[in-house]
Amino acid sequence: MPDAKEDDRDREDAEKAPDPLAPVTDVLLAAAGLPASEVARRVRAALPSAITEIAESNRRLREAGHSRDALLAAAAAELRAAAEALLVSNGGAHVDDTARLRRLADDLERSIDPARDPVARSAPAPGGPRPRVLVTDDDPDAREALVELLQPEWEVLTAADGEEALDVARDERPDLVLMDLSMPRLDGLQALERMRADPSTAEVPVIFVSARGEPSIKARALDLGAVDYLQKPFSDRELRARIERTLRLARSQTALRELAQTDPLTGLANLRAFRARLEDEVKRARRYRTPLTCVMADMDQLKPINDQLGHIVGDRAIAAVAAVIRGELRETDFGARYGGDEFVLLLPHTGAEEGRVLAERVCARLRETVLEISGRRVPIGASFGVACLPDDAGDGAAEALVRAADAALYRAKRAGRGRVAAAVPEDAEGPREHA
Repeated sequence: MPDAKEDDRDREDAEKAPDPLAPVTDVLLAAAGLPASEVARRVRAALPSAITEIAESNRRLREAGHSRDALLAAAAAELRAAAEALLVSNGGAHVDDTARLRRLADDLERSIDPARDPVARSAPAPGGPRPRVLVTDDDPDAREALVELLQPEWEVLTAADGEEALDVARDERPDLVLMDLSMPRLDGLQALERMRADPSTAEVPVIFVSARGEPSIKARALDLGAVDYLQKPFSDRELRARIERTLRLARSQTALRELAQTDPLTGLANLRAFRARLEDEVKRARRYRTPLTCVMADMDQLKPINDQLGHIVGDRAIAAVAAVIRGELRETDFGARYGGDEFVLLLPHTGAEEGRVLAERVCARLRETVLEISGRRVPIGASFGVACLPDDAGDGAAEALVRAADAALYRAKRAGRGRVAAAVPEDAEGPREHA
């Protein structure tokens, strides 16, 4: 917590700093018709109270940031602990997973102290991609001016109106959008509203840049989800500062969101993330009439491993199964730890037969996977249930899809384990009795 000495230093630094009004004083005085000595006297008389107000504002800002920084620091520490636990439980395997958790921790720590790493000022890591900024403005001159200003620090994309901005945002996934307000076809507010309604662009931060400054317009933009509103004319320095601040906050929010949605043992998504993704994928499949397949997996004979070799070895077995599953997923697929030794996969644009083929491939790979524990070979395996979203799926389709895959998994278990079963119509009401 800041103390009185810090406030005193703020005042002393401000008093010692060069007078920022000096370069414009003569012009202001000439316009006002006042003697220079009189205006200088008034400015200096007002300066002590202004310095006191600045110091007090700084103190309040530091206090407000303290709790946020503490939360981020705690989250970073938990990420690092999870990375170490994953490394130990995997016996040094799956280094990519631990590296990913450590990178998330690094992002959180850099958001607390931007000076720790140049990446925190939006500069790219050596050899890495630069943050992408989408400039949306129907005025070609204004658009070109922003491109020229921003290109030295960021990769810049452009759009001439809101409709084009939506297309570019969906295809290119920019890190930030600068949006004009008044544009043809689709204005800035309409474009923002559609971005927030689309899962693929819902999290992209948007800063409005407009000559309009009515409070009602600004309030509407912020209500729709804009992160900032910058009124023209503005300085280049102010625009850069707001972009850097927004990108920095977006990185920390992304890291926290990934932390909240990631299972630390396996590196897969957790149950909370699965439920959110399930609803989105079912809606998308119904809207565009595309197939969606769900695969449920449950490890075979994990209890004897836990009983005979301990839960640390059991955790290694769970992580090994997750690694095999992850290695078979496409970029568009989604895998999650459903709980304990159960896993669930969502396969968009995939029919039941294709889903069964993937499950058979994972099942075969698991039969070939053996853990080496103190000279002892520990086999691992799993059973799988596969279900596809019906063409006539109605309300409750998401829950019914998971129930059908789970019931198929139960039948695979009863048939002898280590195998794959496809869902039948009555599986939508199937039981959850397998162990």
